[in-house]
Amino acid sequence: MMQFMLDTNICIYFIRKHLPAVGKKFAAYRKGEIVISSITWAELCCGIQKDGAEIVEELLSILEVAPFGIGEGRVYGQLTRQFPNRKANLDRMIAAHAISLDITLVTNNVNDFAIYQSAGLRVENWLD
Repeated sequence: MMQFMLDTNICIYFIRKHLPAVGKKFAAYRKGEIVISSITWAELCCGIQKDGAEIVEELLSILEVAPFGIGEGRVYGQLTRQFPNRKANLDRMIAAHAISLDITLVTNNVNDFAIYQSAGLRVENWLD
């Protein structure tokens, strides 16, 4: 059962620095309990040349990719109407995805997602 969704920046920290704190969190859960959004996967694919395709692909052996679908699109539309001046569309899509799945978003950019907490987003930072 899905419990956590990792934001792109947490994945990048893990890929580049192999942080022990994040690794310990991974070890505490079974495959499928921690996921990434298909939006995050798309962002990671943009950086494959920088991080190396094999490292980014290795994430798929640890994490499942949750598809962004119709329900998530509806929540994204609601967030867009509720917060029309917010420019970070990919962050909004990831927030909508976590809200629609009723799971906690894990990010090191807590301030970037704080605006969506009033809409039901739960946020944790595993790097603290």
